[in-house]
Amino acid sequence: MATESFREEVRSAKDLDAFPPEYRTAIAKIVVSHAVNELKGALTFDEPAIRLAPTPKFKWLVSRNTMEEFGHHILFARLAEELGAPWKDKKPLTLFDFPVADWVDFGVIKATVDIAELIELDDLVEATYLPLRKVAKDTYPEEKFHVGLGREIVTTLLEEDDGNRARINSVLARLFPQALDFFGAPNSKNNELFVRWGLKKRGNSAMRADYVRQVREFAKKHSLEMPGIPEKYAGELASA
Repeated sequence: MATESFREEVRSAKDLDAFPPEYRTAIAKIVVSHAVNELKGALTFDEPAIRLAPTPKFKWLVSRNTMEEFGHHILFARLAEELGAPWKDKKPLTLFDFPVADWVDFGVIKATVDIAELIELDDLVEATYLPLRKVAKDTYPEEKFHVGLGREIVTTLLEEDDGNRARINSVLARLFPQALDFFGAPNSKNNELFVRWGLKKRGNSAMRADYVRQVREFAKKHSLEMPGIPEKYAGELASA
């Protein structure tokens, strides 16, 4: 079977026995990563933010956001379990060690870090494994809402007091380099596997460049300071 241009649609985990084991392995790597990181993000960022939200309206919106993030974890964990892929002992990305100290932290996380999740999902919405494609399509609009919520928070903070700008810039400067790591190594063997089996469309470098462009657009719109590109990505992102 030529896997370089694999585009056959696979309907369920029961059908995977007809394909090489590396296809199941590739799917499992993706869904386990999402299951682990969705849960960690909900626990670290979203649940505490309900308390931090300054108004009933924002507490309501953050509650919706939190419910959806836990829901995303459940959907990806269910896919992992169908594949027989354990996820509970897997470590999340170090990005999720970022402590949410205040409302500004949460707003910048949602407005910028969640862009990375949108980009990842966008690369899965045509996945050859249909259960994964469905989860990506179902969760994409909700992740888009989460980014929109973050942008609303940042906009409100700037409108209320332009003095918040320095704090927002500071949080963005701390988060941006960590968020770039979200996409993995430029020459990732795993990502080559994902693209070869039609699970993802692009390489890590292309997704990372997309992320930089979107964060730059956000920063420009709100007259925020765009953080510099870390040295380890300088060559890769020179034209981003």
